[in-house]
Amino acid sequence: MLLPLPSSAAQTVALSNHLTFAACRAGAGSAYLFNELIQLVYVTFFVQDAEYGETDVMVYARAEAALERGLERAEIERVWALDLADLPWFEAVLQEADRQLAAAPRYVHVGARERLKRFATSGRASPLSSAVSHH
Repeated sequence: MLLPLPSSAAQTVALSNHLTFAACRAGAGSAYLFNELIQLVYVTFFVQDAEYGETDVMVYARAEAALERGLERAEIERVWALDLADLPWFEAVLQEADRQLAAAPRYVHVGARERLKRFATSGRASPLSSAVSHH
């Protein structure tokens, strides 16, 4: 648990993250893939919050806002896609996630997933709100 994830596991997670982003970037997203992007943003933020990352917290907030806009558009237009202007936020999150997968100990990743589960049942609108307000 003190070592980083095995490289094969880290590569599998990274590939899944990048393919999910590529599909949503290309307009081939779905409710499932948007949910995966939400998890990517929050888990990456939680790992960073455990001292394994250095991305500005506003990047996470902007990615979260982009996902909210995408969900609203999907509800109205039935199109699951990200806006071109929002792509850099997700690219930054993906780069941070890749660094974390290579360096952060396994227990940090497990803790981030547990924190995501707790957040999902908390009724809170965003796990980023307190971090953004301190920024």
